[in-house]
Amino acid sequence: MSKRFQGLGVALITPFTPEGDIDFPGLERMVHHVASSKAHYLVALGSTGEAMLMSGDEHRRVLDFIMEVNAGRLPIVAGFDGQGGTLAAVERIATMDPKGLSALLVSPPSYIKPGQEGMKAHFKALAEAAPLPIIMYNVPSRAGVTMSPQTIVELSLECPALIGLKQASDDFVAFREIRQGVPESFVVLSGDDENAVPMMAMGGDGLVSVIGNAYPDAWASAMDLALFGSVKEAEQALSCFQPLLSCIFSEGNPTGIKALCSLLGMCGPHARLPLMPASQLLQDQLYAAVADLDAVRALARD
Repeated sequence: MSKRFQGLGVALITPFTPEGDIDFPGLERMVHHVASSKAHYLVALGSTGEAMLMSGDEHRRVLDFIMEVNAGRLPIVAGFDGQGGTLAAVERIATMDPKGLSALLVSPPSYIKPGQEGMKAHFKALAEAAPLPIIMYNVPSRAGVTMSPQTIVELSLECPALIGLKQASDDFVAFREIRQGVPESFVVLSGDDENAVPMMAMGGDGLVSVIGNAYPDAWASAMDLALFGSVKEAEQALSCFQPLLSCIFSEGNPTGIKALCSLLGMCGPHARLPLMPASQLLQDQLYAAVADLDAVRALARD
């Protein structure tokens, strides 16, 4: 691969106990599962990892634990939120310990809803202060604002420390405009499992995946196919996952993926309030979808 962070990055879940404590044995199993697979890097403490529901001390403990278990097998990208405004975020990012990390994943601050110029100023300030390169995270559904293609392109050209974008949107027109405007070295990633292959057909570099927690090998192999131009083969390889994808996002993220990982015996299904475990209906749907997926994949191997 010609660029870092191409292919499959897995947005790692953070397992919890029924009482809401961090389930470190479950987290160890998850890290081993992904780090020993064909995945290309780990993404810790993102929205899938419930970072907003953890304290700063817990962030550090979780990161240190992930790095210890990973043991250098995969690069690690850490989520960083801009809450509290730009000044507070700059102070936090400037004093963070970068040891063991390869990059930061940073979204616009949620709830504040800055305009395009405000977001540009925010990311420029963070880029100047950060001890690591930054992958911007355009996630309108969570941030409440959309970074425009023009804003993203301008930042990519003006700030060398901003090395990429995770685009969690199904706006393919915007995706094409971004890909055509940013430098070739700038990594453009899909933030939605279902959009990954279509976006890679338009010049995207890979996917930060939720379902990759459960099936990293299959999804990493498909990303490799798409990267090397075999888009139809990648689509065919992932078509059997469509019913399962519909299930795991039906009650929100990470509720569905945690229920799936629990079904597969990796960790418990528990999240921190106000997030809830999957309903019995979703658990039943996941059980059926996994059974169907296993049957289809078994036939394909025969």
